[in-house]
Amino acid sequence: MQETRVNLKHLLEDIRDSYSLVIEEAILTELIANSLDSKTSRIEFFIEPEKNQFTICDNGDGMKRQALKNYHNIAATTKIRGKGIGFAGIGAKLSLLIAKSVITETKGGYGTHCSTTWHLMNENRAPWKFIPSQGKVKTSRGTAITIEFFDPKSPLLDPEFIIKNIKKHFEPFLRPIFFNSILKYVYKKEVEFFVNNKKIEIENSDLEENSKTFKITLAKGERKLAGFGYLIKLDKNSFLKNFGISISTYGKVIKQGWDWLGIFPRLAFQIYGLVEIPALSEILTTNKNDFLKDGSSLKKYYRYRKAIQEAILPILSEFGEEIVSFEKDFKKLKPLEKEIERMLEDVLKNFPELTSLVGIKKSKKGNSLKLKGPLVSFIEKEIEAGTTKESKDIDSSEKNKISDSQNKKKNKKAPALAIGFEENPSKINLARMIESTIWINTNHPAYEKAKQENLEPYHIFFSIAWTLSHFIEENHSPQEFISQFLISWSNQKWNSPKKLF
Repeated sequence: MQETRVNLKHLLEDIRDSYSLVIEEAILTELIANSLDSKTSRIEFFIEPEKNQFTICDNGDGMKRQALKNYHNIAATTKIRGKGIGFAGIGAKLSLLIAKSVITETKGGYGTHCSTTWHLMNENRAPWKFIPSQGKVKTSRGTAITIEFFDPKSPLLDPEFIIKNIKKHFEPFLRPIFFNSILKYVYKKEVEFFVNNKKIEIENSDLEENSKTFKITLAKGERKLAGFGYLIKLDKNSFLKNFGISISTYGKVIKQGWDWLGIFPRLAFQIYGLVEIPALSEILTTNKNDFLKDGSSLKKYYRYRKAIQEAILPILSEFGEEIVSFEKDFKKLKPLEKEIERMLEDVLKNFPELTSLVGIKKSKKGNSLKLKGPLVSFIEKEIEAGTTKESKDIDSSEKNKISDSQNKKKNKKAPALAIGFEENPSKINLARMIESTIWINTNHPAYEKAKQENLEPYHIFFSIAWTLSHFIEENHSPQEFISQFLISWSNQKWNSPKKLF
């Protein structure tokens, strides 16, 4: 008879390495996430440096005796995708790597009250046993986890470390406006955090007073609220270390910055924001630190990403942020539209996950592409009558012409994928995608060189391929996509650059 054995230490180390956080930060966020999944409304931390002990205690559902037994199985979980942000009690399990012992006390209702102690003896053994309860769970239901560390200088024995990371990873819970607007549909009660009996609060309460709030809906005129957020711009003398907009789900921040959103305002370092979208919990990775990148998950992520862009662009305009500027003489670019269309139709057969990103839908009868308008179009900056100094001198006949021109543009069907040009303050990125538009960066040195050498079409094709390659499935190669896109271009018959430009 043969036996399958598991190296528990290596397994836990592999799980640890899947996080981009230091292990203490990963433990803390996972312990909190599991408390939140247990429907708690109060999470308390007690630090006892003289004992090298850290305790997290909640008033959630707790566990019955059998559930507590299963909790000690490294691979066990009762979690359902899309129904929370915790992962199989992994906070306590990861702590085995740095703890002398892990004591878990829980009350699961109907008089259930039990405790266990657990430790990692060696690479293959992590023994645990039931022990008398410690009396740390004061409520009728709840769970308390006490970790005794080998290292007396562990960051988890520092109250400031705990406070800092709660603010970093769980900010929506510290701003009542998020519970009142969106989190009330996820949690029955507001969640409060305490460290050594002191409530954790956001000091700069004026942030909400001076901020611009916004709602996320997935379709124009749709009443159902999908998300909520805010943006704030500081004065020119201020500087934010963690600038950009954060995205959270179920109150846990998953991403932060501007890159994930595809927008980089002129004064990006002075703007901060946060948006909460509960539905995105359905596409979280196993460790709940990123979003899945398979085809169906990407489709959902792109849909919400576009909705967020649509919601915040007007606010950035209010802040005086000019997001994009455009190249002139778009007539010379028109011949390229059909070339790009053929290239896209060619490569999308092998990369179907991009169809939703560029606004294409599959027909119900087959695999053919279904479009309401053109597939690709270069776009120009629209002129708003009355917004410039020169517009004041335009006579009524000219205003009528402008109005007629604008009406024609409104009646014209929008392309699935638009392409425009911008003077991006960052000279690093070739291009970026906002909503369904790829903005080619005219500040990039390669673009300037392409203009000098009369190679703009090649630069445009490469920029489009480079941008779209960021949005393919995880099991697809970005390099392969770019290569196929350019091969498709080389197989097309097209006019030389000199004839186009």
